[in-house]
Amino acid sequence: MPSARTMHAPAERLDWRAIKDHVDVEAVAVALLGEPPGRGGRGLWWHCPLHDDRNPSFNVDPQRGRWKCFGCGESGDAVELVMRLSNTTFLDAVQHVAELAGVSPLMRSARATIPKLTARASTRPPKRPSGLPHADALALVSEAAGRLWTPEGAEALAYLHNRGLNDETIRRARLGYVRDVAIPTRDGNRSYRASGVVVSWFDGDRLTLAKIRQPEGKTPKYIDVFRDGPKVFPSLESIRPGFHLTAVEGEFDCLLLAQEIGDKTAVVTLGSATSRLDSDVRRAVRGCSPLFVATDADEAGDKAARLWGARAIRVRPPQGCNDWTDVHTSGRNRIRYLWGRHLLMAAPRDELATQRWGPALRQHAADEDPASKAWLQRFDALIGRGGQRESTY
Repeated sequence: MPSARTMHAPAERLDWRAIKDHVDVEAVAVALLGEPPGRGGRGLWWHCPLHDDRNPSFNVDPQRGRWKCFGCGESGDAVELVMRLSNTTFLDAVQHVAELAGVSPLMRSARATIPKLTARASTRPPKRPSGLPHADALALVSEAAGRLWTPEGAEALAYLHNRGLNDETIRRARLGYVRDVAIPTRDGNRSYRASGVVVSWFDGDRLTLAKIRQPEGKTPKYIDVFRDGPKVFPSLESIRPGFHLTAVEGEFDCLLLAQEIGDKTAVVTLGSATSRLDSDVRRAVRGCSPLFVATDADEAGDKAARLWGARAIRVRPPQGCNDWTDVHTSGRNRIRYLWGRHLLMAAPRDELATQRWGPALRQHAADEDPASKAWLQRFDALIGRGGQRESTY
């Protein structure tokens, strides 16, 4: 009599190729290493967990889904990071990475479709303040703001002026300078040193972020001194329902555009091209119209712009300029000139009705101000033309 055979269901198998493009390497790094002490350039920066690293040299690039340490040269993807830090097998590492990303690693076929998911907020550890103690961070921001206007801060002040910021803008933003500060790691076992321009974020009177923009040539470009739930710079209150809103990539561009066109549009930033929209920011932005996104003129800037949604109007810096600091450097008042067509398009009809254009503007100036009339006559004589001229666009 033939023996009975037990039928087994085909075992589910792991399909890493179908998963890897949907894994958020940033979520994996945060889960393993905590919040990054530095952000800037392409991605986020940590102290390398693979060697003794005094300055953050371990970079995670969310766009490429890769990590690399510029100190020891090691690099890889999310699974390789888990394998290196946990000393585990490939299969166990894939399982761990998939759980962090909210994706099932077990696929019945290689053609199984996986929705493109980013890491769920609940998969990340609860966020807590990082960096210096709050009181020490507040003291650093205050002292740095005063030091900027001393001979010790002269080089940093010149840097800010070269970025197009005037003294009033610099003082209002409470920018400062620190020559040298020791910042503790999250575990508190060691510290690293930083110097440069201090940028601070506030939510009302509460300090939410203090970071240092280090001098050119030092990496990472930005280092967090203190971080406690920052949402948007300069503040959430800057986003006014029913008013125009412009989103840029970094704090200095934000301050520059607010300085140049802030009378026509509110200007905010999330801090970098890799930052995500907080739910409170999303709700506030819904009431703004129009919404302009003026991130940098590169691939990272274009990708960041898409995070603001389909109704956002993309305004790229002109050809030859990567950001709005470059635009300002290329010609004084050029920012206001280039933004004219966007902001006039966004202006209410009753506001436009009060303004004069073309020949009417010339006639108005001549009628109201004899000095303007004389200047226009000298200008016409200089270019060899007399009488009233028609403006062409």
